[in-house]
Amino acid sequence: MGQLKKLKISNVRVVLDTMRKHHKCSKKYISQITGLSSALLTNICNELKEKELIIEGGYVNSEKPGRREIQMDINYDFKKIIGINISSEYCDIVISDLKPSLLYHKKIFTHSFENELLLMDNIFHTINEYVLSKKLKWSNFIGIGITSKGTIDSVNGFVGIDFFNNKFSIKEYLYQKTNLPIFIENDVKALAITQNFFFPQYDEFFLVKYSIHGIGGAIFKDGHLYTNQDNMVGKIGHLIIDPTKDYCPVCKRRGCLESLISLLNLKKEIHEKFKNNKIPILTNLLQNNFDNFSIPLLFQAAQDGSIEIHNILKKSASMMAQAIINSYVIAGSNKIVLYGDFFNFPLYLFLLESYIKEYQLTSFWDKISISSLNNTQEYLASCVLVINNIFNTHLEEYYTKI
Repeated sequence: MGQLKKLKISNVRVVLDTMRKHHKCSKKYISQITGLSSALLTNICNELKEKELIIEGGYVNSEKPGRREIQMDINYDFKKIIGINISSEYCDIVISDLKPSLLYHKKIFTHSFENELLLMDNIFHTINEYVLSKKLKWSNFIGIGITSKGTIDSVNGFVGIDFFNNKFSIKEYLYQKTNLPIFIENDVKALAITQNFFFPQYDEFFLVKYSIHGIGGAIFKDGHLYTNQDNMVGKIGHLIIDPTKDYCPVCKRRGCLESLISLLNLKKEIHEKFKNNKIPILTNLLQNNFDNFSIPLLFQAAQDGSIEIHNILKKSASMMAQAIINSYVIAGSNKIVLYGDFFNFPLYLFLLESYIKEYQLTSFWDKISISSLNNTQEYLASCVLVINNIFNTHLEEYYTKI
């Protein structure tokens, strides 16, 4: 009986996944794609319709004679998803449907609150305001996805371990308020899941993110995220690059990549030069106020001829190239996908390519591509996390409850 149940859940998973990838398709088309029999598909689809997970549409356009085929699709409005993306700077709170499409987004600043409890209260208050304004109930939601920068504890529900004074036990807090399934993942690892979700052709890759939030990596292989309980797999930001430098306050290693070229540390280095009047081009762009600092202005200064800033970017690209090549040796992925603010600038990609070609004589650069994910899709990573868990990884656990 247990094997039959697993087989049924496996077939349901295949049907839902096929409908997601091939919108408004007929049962005949699904049968051709999956190899499932017409009778079995009819039983599965009837059950999914009873659960309101799928809906019937119009007829499939066809010039062939005979009975016309009816379009089937996922009912994306069946339930909504709550997504929370947490960093040391701010939290993005999003609501989506099952597609997912962005229905609501609000940003709140993380350290505007005296402690973690007040922040959690504000996160819940923001979500509850939306629920009340739309006259919804918690039963209208299928789950909550939480992504967080840095170290997380997905089992016990802790986030912000690297940047809060105390462990941020958000899972227990929100579960008591909503009684909804809650899933937690590191932000870069959730981004790798999202890369595969929106672009399924990427089923084996190493993702590298370099942004205002820091440096991170994730390994996606054989159609699954590679991770462990310690959440250490793929952490490119904490590879040791220069052991002559100081210890990183997070990983406790000397001269890791994050401690050398994260935006936070680059800003400290640039600020010293700013105070000593060594970067006049950037100073003019900042209108003599370092509070105006931004990544676009940093690159603008380099393009306008600032040798100091250009050298800082060269150092960053050199160290990033070393880290990517070394990580590839371990991960062995066919593709390396770059995502984040720094990789959006042609100058940085030019420098990175130059150093990779200097350090690796074979055609390594051919393995590298820039992610096509946009900002909205990044916001939706926490919602994709819920979809992936409930309708894929843990479908057997949740199917009877839907």
